[in-house]
Amino acid sequence: MKKYLTHTDVLLRHLPCKNRTIIDVGCGNGDTVRWLAGQGARVTGLDSPEMLAKARSLPPWGTEAYVAGGAQKLPFMEGTADAILYQASFHHVPVEAMADAGRECRRVLKNGGQAIFIEPVYRAGAYTELTRLVEDEEEIQKRAYAAIVSLADSGLATKKEEIFYMERQFADYVRLVEFFVEDASSREAILARARKITAGFSAAAGLDFADFRYRSICRLNILVKCEG
Repeated sequence: MKKYLTHTDVLLRHLPCKNRTIIDVGCGNGDTVRWLAGQGARVTGLDSPEMLAKARSLPPWGTEAYVAGGAQKLPFMEGTADAILYQASFHHVPVEAMADAGRECRRVLKNGGQAIFIEPVYRAGAYTELTRLVEDEEEIQKRAYAAIVSLADSGLATKKEEIFYMERQFADYVRLVEFFVEDASSREAILARARKITAGFSAAAGLDFADFRYRSICRLNILVKCEG
């Protein structure tokens, strides 16, 4: 299993950016949108108005833009994107709308354009032991993967599939919970459980708490729009 330091390392390897039109579906606080703009892409981040308010509150890096919307009805013209990125976002599409999201992806991509999916994968003892404390997404992740594989039926041919991992510390999880969990009492309870779990794993590994690293395991799928 290949190790990457960050998600941007994955994108550097697999997603050409310079002078390319890229859409980041489910862009969150816009970190990846700003990074892509900094690499020379014409990039638009797509998410809910609430998330986009957070993205717009941070300093811009380039020519990035933000538009409210969802994967199942992309607010873009046909054949306008060189690449569409779904970074830990496709499993948030309602299951009944995943096929529609696939058709929309194909519609908006140029011929030869790439759909890039980076999705978390549950593994016992991995970082998902903590992320599931906020929401257990194991089943929906499986449904999302099945939907991604089935996109070949809508004219998106598989170019690459790869399982990889990045390392995460407890401090990374704290930042994640602080961003996604608004209720202070819920955050406190989740972090207390996560700290106990991490203390157990670090002790079993013979490491100090601060030195323990989880494997955050992800699956990369790259699909290409076929002509016709």
